[in-house]
Amino acid sequence: MPERRNDPEPSKINLTNILFAIFKWKRTILAFALAGIAIAAAIYFFYPASYESDARLLVRYVLERSGYDPVDAISGSSRGSGISYDGVIAAEVSILTSWDLSVQVAEALGPNRVLPDSKAPSVVAAAAAINSGLSTTTAKGSNIIEVSYQNPKPEVATAVLNELVSRYFTKHLEVHRSAGAFDFVSQQSDQIRARLNQTEDALKALKAKAGVMSLQDSMASVGAQSSHLEEQIRAAENDLAEEQAKVKQIERGGLPVDLNETDNAKDNPPAPPTQASTKDIGDYQALVTNLTKLRETQLEMSAKYTPENVMIKMNQAHITDLENQKRNLEKKFPELATLRTAGASGQLDIRIERARLAGMKSKLDDLRRQKIELQDRVKQLADIGPQINSLERNKEMEEQNYKYYSGTLQKARVDEALDPSKMPNISAIQRPSPPGKVTKTRNKIALGFAGGGLALGLGFALLFELVFNHSYKRRSEVELQLRSPVMLSIPDQSINQGIIGRLRLPWKNGQRAGKETPDKSKPSLAPWEVEHFIRPYSEAIRDRLGLYFELHGVTHKPKLVGVTGFGEGSGTSTLAAGVAAALSETGDGKVLLVDVNAANGEVHPFFAGRPAAALTTAIKPQAAITSAADNLYLATITRSGNNKSTHLGLKKFFALVPNLKASDFDYIIFDMPPINQSSPTIGLAALMDKVLVVVEAEKTHRDVVKRGYRELVGARADVAVVLNKTRSYGPNWLEGDS
Repeated sequence: MPERRNDPEPSKINLTNILFAIFKWKRTILAFALAGIAIAAAIYFFYPASYESDARLLVRYVLERSGYDPVDAISGSSRGSGISYDGVIAAEVSILTSWDLSVQVAEALGPNRVLPDSKAPSVVAAAAAINSGLSTTTAKGSNIIEVSYQNPKPEVATAVLNELVSRYFTKHLEVHRSAGAFDFVSQQSDQIRARLNQTEDALKALKAKAGVMSLQDSMASVGAQSSHLEEQIRAAENDLAEEQAKVKQIERGGLPVDLNETDNAKDNPPAPPTQASTKDIGDYQALVTNLTKLRETQLEMSAKYTPENVMIKMNQAHITDLENQKRNLEKKFPELATLRTAGASGQLDIRIERARLAGMKSKLDDLRRQKIELQDRVKQLADIGPQINSLERNKEMEEQNYKYYSGTLQKARVDEALDPSKMPNISAIQRPSPPGKVTKTRNKIALGFAGGGLALGLGFALLFELVFNHSYKRRSEVELQLRSPVMLSIPDQSINQGIIGRLRLPWKNGQRAGKETPDKSKPSLAPWEVEHFIRPYSEAIRDRLGLYFELHGVTHKPKLVGVTGFGEGSGTSTLAAGVAAALSETGDGKVLLVDVNAANGEVHPFFAGRPAAALTTAIKPQAAITSAADNLYLATITRSGNNKSTHLGLKKFFALVPNLKASDFDYIIFDMPPINQSSPTIGLAALMDKVLVVVEAEKTHRDVVKRGYRELVGARADVAVVLNKTRSYGPNWLEGDS
C-alpha cells in the first residue's frame, strides 16, 4: 500500500511541460504566428513612407555669458565649472528639442509649408509636428549631437532641419547670456570705481594725519621703542644713583681740598667769571649726551617714518633746541669746548662730578619726557587704528568687486559683438543631409507583429496549459503528483471511433428495449468481443492483477476487484467489463461482473439478449443464471422480483459476505459509482482486494484526484491508478509514457 507523504507539490513549469504545451497547442500557435506574419506583411507593404534628414553638431564647450557669472567662466571649459560633458550635452539636447525652438521654426517656415496637406494649419500644430518628428542621439562621453527629423514630405524634412540648426545657435546664445548685460555691468563697474577712489582718499588722509605708512608697522615700532625706552630709563636711574653717591662722598671729604686756595678766595674777591661753573659744565655735558641720543633716535625713525611724521618733527625740534643751547654755552664759556677730565695726578675735580651728576639728571628727565610723548603716540594710534582698519577692509572688498566687474565688462563686450553663426564653441560638422527614405520604423513594427504573433500563441498555450488547466495529461504527471506508479495508460479512442459513451444493456428499468431505442440503431461491440479496443488493455491489467495476487499470496476465492472513477464518462464501466471478460478467459473459474451503478435503474448493455441477474441471486450456490459469455456472468444490485434498484451500502455488503465466500466465482468485479461525498465507494473500497481508480486525462481536476486518492489510501484500500483517454501530441520521447 502506498505511503502518504507530505512533500511539497512539484512545480508545473519545467521543460517537459512547456514542450508538451507547445505540441498540444501547435495549431493555435501556428494560427497566431500566421496571423502575425499576415499583419506584418500588410504593414510592410502598406505602411506610409517617411523621409529623414540628419545633421551633426560638435559642442566643444559652453560659454556662460551672464553679467552675474565669475570672470573665470570666460575660459570656456565646461570641466572648469564642475559640469561634465554629459551634462553639457544633455543641456544642449534640451535646447534643441524645446517647444520654444519648434515654435520659432514653425513661425519662420510658415504652417502651410510644414503641414502642406492640412487644410487650415496653425503654428501650434506645425510646432507639434516638428517636435514629434525631431530626434537626437548622443553617445556617453561624446560631445557630438546627432539631430534628425522625419516627415512624409522629403522637401519638408530638409527645410525644417536647416531652419532648426540655424535658429539653435541664436537660441543657445539667448539661454547662456543675460539681456542687457553690457549696460548693467558697465554701470556697476563705474559705481564701484568711484567708491574705491573715495575710500583710498579717506585712507590716505587718515594715515597722513596719523603720520604712518603702515598701521601694523607703526604699532610694532612704537612697542619696540617703548620697551627700549624703559630699559634706558632704568639704566639712567641706576647711573644717577651711583653718581649721587659719588658726589656725596667727595663732598664729605673723600678727597683733599686746597685750603689756601679757599682762604684766598675768601680774602680776595673773585674776579669776574671767566670760567664755566660746575653747573654750567654739567649742563653742557648733559646737552652733548642728549644730542647724541636724539641724533641716534632720529636716524632710527627716519628709516620707518616719513619726514612729515609727528614724532620725527618733534624729535628734530628737540635736537635743534639742544644745539642752540649748546652753542650759547660755548659762546659764553669757550673753555667748555676743550673741557677735559682730571690730570695725571688722579685727583677728582668736584666740579666735573657735579657737572656729570647734573647731566645725568637732565638725561633722566629727557627720557621721562620721551616716555610721556611715546605714551601719547600709543594712545593716538589706538584711537585712529580701528578707522584705518575699517577703511583698508573696505578698500580690499571694493578692489575685488572692481576686478570682478572689470572682467565681466570685457566679457559682456565680447558677448554683444558675437555673431551666432561664428561661435567658436559649437560648430556643425554635418549640415542637414538630403532626405532619405526611413524603413527602420516600418521594419521594427513588422518584425514586432511577426514575432508578436508567435509569442502571443506561445503565451496563450503556456497560460492555458500551465496555469488554467488543472488536470492530469500524462502518466508521468500522475506518478509525480500522487507518488504512486500508474498501472496502465489507455489512449483516447474517440478520435478515430467517435465519442465512446457508457455501454448500456438492451433493456431499461427491467423492460426490453424496442427497435426504436437509440442505442439499438447504433450497435456496438461488447467489451468481451475480440475486436473491442479495450481488450488489449484489459488483458494487460488481468496479467498484472494475477501477478500482484500471486506475489502477495492472495489465494482466497472469490477475489474482489473494484473499479471506480471521478465522474461520468471516465470509462470505468467499459474497463470493468473488459477486465471481467479478460479474467473469464483464463479458465480458472467463473467471473461475476456486478454493476453497482444501478441506482437509477441503469445496467450494462453488453449485448442484446444477454440477461443480467440480481446480485443476491447470482451469488447463491448453484444458482441457475445465464452467462453473457464463457465463464462470465452479469449481475446488478436490483432485488429479486423487484425492478427498483438500490445502493449497495456497507451493511448490505457485509450481509452478502457469507454468500460471496460460498459462491463458486473465482473473481467478482464491482463496477462502483464515482468517488464523491455521497457515494459508498470509499467504504466498499476498503473491502476489496484491489481497487482500480480510473483518471480521465485532461478532464478530471488534479485536486479532485489527489483528494479522492488520499481518502482511498486513508481507508486502507489497495489502490492502483489507470490513466484513461490519454492523447499524444508530440514524439514518444516527450511523452515518456511508452
